Amino acid sequence: MASPFKVVVFDLDGVIFEKPTISSRDDIVASSSWDAVFDELGIYDLHERLRDIYVKKGFRSYTDWSDAALCVLKARGLDAKTFDTIIKSRVLMPGVAETFSALRAARVTTGTVSGSFGALAQRVKDEFGINYAMAQCDLEFGQNGLLKDWKAFATDYKDKVKFVKYIAQINRVSMKECAYIGDDINDAPVFQRVGLAIAFNCHKQKVLEKAHIVIKEKNLAAILPHLGIDARTTARKTS
Repeated sequence: MASPFKVVVFDLDGVIFEKPTISSRDDIVASSSWDAVFDELGIYDLHERLRDIYVKKGFRSYTDWSDAALCVLKARGLDAKTFDTIIKSRVLMPGVAETFSALRAARVTTGTVSGSFGALAQRVKDEFGINYAMAQCDLEFGQNGLLKDWKAFATDYKDKVKFVKYIAQINRVSMKECAYIGDDINDAPVFQRVGLAIAFNCHKQKVLEKAHIVIKEKNLAAILPHLGIDARTTARKTS
């Protein structure tokens, strides 16, 4: 039996990857790989200051906050080797490989969208064959190995909805035929627009209240039955 959901889109941090050890303190900001980068450079206090400014609406948008954060990372000498190590060291959630193998076998279009880094999204695309991958920032490093420049994209909060719509339109399916898997406050806007919203590994009540399905088990493959996919059947088809 084919899945009724033709497109399945995932958040990155907390869904495909384990959250950084440092967790966000409130219901406005999500914990992400940004935390890991600032922590690695030993300047997490600066990250907290920028986050507090954002929470108090001191930035016009999430993108402006990202630009300010990247200016700090540039000033503090973020280098390509350190950044690459952080991206490669991010720990995958259990069940990720099984989940994407089953979705490919079921011919479901997959995507990931995040307020995190493009390099992390690209890692997932390369390792698991995801069809669409988009994240907030693509970083450019100079010949000296230091952060030189970046491109910022609107891919968080309400902009996640636009990305899912984009995938749906390209694949000529309705939003009702799309499912989204998220875990934090920045996923809530898209939860309200898709046919199936799954809160996975989520601990924030405001997010849980907007989900159709809540999965507490910390194994991504637990989403498959809710998508109408039997992982055992799809595994036999691809063997």
